[in-house]
Amino acid sequence: MTIDAVLEPDVAPFDRSAAVRPTASRTARLLIVDGEAIVRFGLRQLVAPDPELAVVGEAASPRDALVVADRCPPDLVILDVDLGRGDSAGVELARMLLERHRGVRILVLTGSRDREVMRRTVRLGVHGYLRKGAETVEILRAIHALLRGESVFDSRGPGTPADVVREEDRPAVRQLGGAMLTDRENQVLRLLAVGMSNREIGARLLISEATVKFHVRNLRDKLEVRRRTEIVYTATRQGIV
Repeated sequence: MTIDAVLEPDVAPFDRSAAVRPTASRTARLLIVDGEAIVRFGLRQLVAPDPELAVVGEAASPRDALVVADRCPPDLVILDVDLGRGDSAGVELARMLLERHRGVRILVLTGSRDREVMRRTVRLGVHGYLRKGAETVEILRAIHALLRGESVFDSRGPGTPADVVREEDRPAVRQLGGAMLTDRENQVLRLLAVGMSNREIGARLLISEATVKFHVRNLRDKLEVRRRTEIVYTATRQGIV
């Protein structure tokens, strides 16, 4: 489903007068996307005292968010996937932002408790997921952690994104090119194929570096190779990647 398919045709234009220009070349540019004006205002007030952060735009809809992001590419987007038109619009927006703006970090800050929404955003590769109601200091820490290249998940209680990630590690074994690989092993393999390090793979999949090493070791064993560098070559020859 595309964004246009879930949006009404009349979308209010973004108010550029509300944007704050970065005050220094190293100031991180933030885009706030939330359907509630009071939430956008609160987040703007939260980061305003921090000299390392500058809100360069805000939007209440996916369409406006894309316009703002294209005009002034952000370093980090704080996104509520529930934008008043169903979660699909917010999830699709996350996908498009990640595709159109390489290097952008996305922090999902939402009240949605839908496990499928969590699963879909995790699979897309969002870098953080917090529930609305998190302490302000926790939100600030998450913002800075994401800007440092880390990932942050709200791990409190059942049904959290951390639970979703653990679920992804479990079953679903598939036969590909002669080697029986789990879904997680296939995810690790695809990221190895694009040259990511164990640390980068862990950050993308939201698992520890030690867990990545475990999966890499399993890949070596299943593909019957000795070196990490042989994994992608062998998998390519077997038609797995």
